[in-house]
Amino acid sequence: MANKFSVRRILILFLLAFGTTSLYSLTYLKSSFYNPMQHVLGLTHIEFGNLFSLYGLTGMFSYFLGGWFADRFSLRNLITFSLIASGSLGFWFATFPPYKTILLIYFLWGITTILTFFAASIKVVRMQGKEKEQGMIFGFFEGLSGVSGTLISFVGLYFFDKFVEVAIGLRYVVWLYSSSSVICGVLLFFLIAHRSSTVDNREPEKKTTFRSMMSVVTMLKAWLIGLIIFSTYVVLSSLTYLSPYLSQVYLVPITMVTALSIIRTYVIKMVASPVAGLVTNKVRSSISVMFIGFIIMTVNCAMFLVIPKDKAFMWFTVVNMVVLSSLVFAFRGIYFASVAESKIPIKTTGSVVGFASFIGFSPDAFYYSLAGYWLDKYGETGYRYIFMLSTACAMLGVLATFLLRQINHREAAVPFPPALTLR
Repeated sequence: MANKFSVRRILILFLLAFGTTSLYSLTYLKSSFYNPMQHVLGLTHIEFGNLFSLYGLTGMFSYFLGGWFADRFSLRNLITFSLIASGSLGFWFATFPPYKTILLIYFLWGITTILTFFAASIKVVRMQGKEKEQGMIFGFFEGLSGVSGTLISFVGLYFFDKFVEVAIGLRYVVWLYSSSSVICGVLLFFLIAHRSSTVDNREPEKKTTFRSMMSVVTMLKAWLIGLIIFSTYVVLSSLTYLSPYLSQVYLVPITMVTALSIIRTYVIKMVASPVAGLVTNKVRSSISVMFIGFIIMTVNCAMFLVIPKDKAFMWFTVVNMVVLSSLVFAFRGIYFASVAESKIPIKTTGSVVGFASFIGFSPDAFYYSLAGYWLDKYGETGYRYIFMLSTACAMLGVLATFLLRQINHREAAVPFPPALTLR
């Protein structure tokens, strides 16, 4: 029975990771197919910006309210609905409708990929392991997302390159992502238990009221977890601009920049997240691991401000980028493990995750516009502002992890692992 349960857990994590990758590949199609999308849809840069601003704004409020959904309704039904609905919207998008219809689709994606899905998926992942396994579970899940992203991206590129006509190639890519999302939704319906439960306690949860969900706003731990995610997400968003930075400042060939981008986005993610999970499992504190990591991250971000802009230092910059990317994806694999480590009750996990995500992923609503403004107005100097903001956010992460660790330490009244104890 134990073996069957382990296989079931692995299947849930794999299908959820693959479904998550498929679902978000639809909403972030611009990351790989910006120019083809613009050509096929006939949109201006401003109209593109409007699409993603609408999605980001819808997402901000959906993250918070999604926590209530995850604590109130069947996780199986939420996950299945989200994956099937998102895939169905993808098939609608593949008809390449008018601009106003595309705006509606992105608004609905903000609901199906975040409101009814995000917090629910995090809660399902948490439920696949005991509290002492959380770092390993989340790291393994993020690693599976990296594997899924690599697979589906290369298959998508194969379909896209196979057709001479851009519109046909793009349509097949969208069909691929949409089909994968729907299939994962159907399979997960039969794998996820109907009643919410934990590995340690099989009793069904009590339903969370809207009032109890709102009480999370006054929970200091939820704010600190949100700031940890916020700090990580700003630095992650900054990685987007390292590709043009290498190309413009160090004159790195575009083919090499593209290869480095793939390595940074997928290969590092496949390795860094599971390793972070194993380290966390060994140390028994994801917060302590991130505390040390944020200190290193602060140095990494600051290094971009002092490394000479000379081609001779290009590889030094690349190595610094690889280290920074490894830390960011390591954190993505374990920052939600801090919820269990902070002794957040399972019945309010969705609410805490939703509120923390509302804070943590808020850069989606302003960061890219801000960074784009800096680069358009100040040119290469704009990159300095990006690196300065990243450095400041990494320092914020140091403070947030320090405070959360101290609070948990005080409540538990037990010492931290000797190797990571503040002296």
